[in-house]
Amino acid sequence: MLYKLLNNKSDYSKVNRVTLADIGWKELDLQNLLSKHIQDFIYSNELLTIFNERPRQEEPDILALDRNGDLYILELKRWSSNQENLLQVLRYGQLYGNSNYEELNELYQKFCSSHTDLYETHKNYFELNDSSALSKSDFNRQQHFLIITNGLDQKTVEAISYWKKNGLNIDAIIYWVFEINGEYFIEFNMYSPIEGYLEYEGYNYVLNTNYSNNKQHTDDMLREHKAAAYYPGWREKISRFQKGDTIFLYKSGFGIVAYGTANGKLEMKDCDGYADYEYFMHLDNFHILSKPMSAAEMKKITQQGFPFRTTLFNLSEECKDKILKEIHKNYL
Repeated sequence: MLYKLLNNKSDYSKVNRVTLADIGWKELDLQNLLSKHIQDFIYSNELLTIFNERPRQEEPDILALDRNGDLYILELKRWSSNQENLLQVLRYGQLYGNSNYEELNELYQKFCSSHTDLYETHKNYFELNDSSALSKSDFNRQQHFLIITNGLDQKTVEAISYWKKNGLNIDAIIYWVFEINGEYFIEFNMYSPIEGYLEYEGYNYVLNTNYSNNKQHTDDMLREHKAAAYYPGWREKISRFQKGDTIFLYKSGFGIVAYGTANGKLEMKDCDGYADYEYFMHLDNFHILSKPMSAAEMKKITQQGFPFRTTLFNLSEECKDKILKEIHKNYL
């Protein structure tokens, strides 16, 4: 999340998060942006784009080379990543990992629609002199895989960590898009499994209704169609929600009992004798389930575990869709 620091130096405001789809961008637009400016956005290595995906072809979104001749295979997504994206980029590794210089040169010439030689382009791009220039046999000795997406689900994170530990050169680059005064900004961040499980930006959340501590809080949320949290250290989590985020209300010991979409307006009220101790946000399109969807059922539907003891956790787009499909089928 991006925050604006205010002049009083003791407060902040939240910058509006949007998606590329919200501003009319297609996946091809992101591909063209990265392809033309790859050296700016992929900051871990200086890269030369040599190929872009063509319509209706089984091809990676972008192929690029670094100064050592290593091949980078990039798969782009406008939406949150999942394991299928990972399998797709690895599939491209099988298809292009054994390509020799002549085959890469042919791809490059298709990309730039000319007979420009890849060897000379690589030499000039990386400012290599005759003694340091690569031989043609040096091209594509190693491959690197990059998934570029506006989110990662937990299984993809685990899979990337697994393959990296086993020697595969694979990473993900997460991007966020922000709107500030009618202008749009994009930020790219490299994911590193060394950091453990990061708290990823997302649009779907499961909120614990605090039933174990105060049963009235759950009743209030269901009656008033809101998502709420209480007391310092927990209440601030509500401020993450933005207009349109999907919020599932989870009642401890029972399961998901309701869901709706955040209206984006953070409100506060007194609670248990303390001023402004409750932070809440009203939920539009509010639905109360006919029966709770249990934790076990959530795990079964999504084939994934969740940190149910926490106040709030994020759901991938894929998990959200599976849960909503089951709710509409059996719980409304």
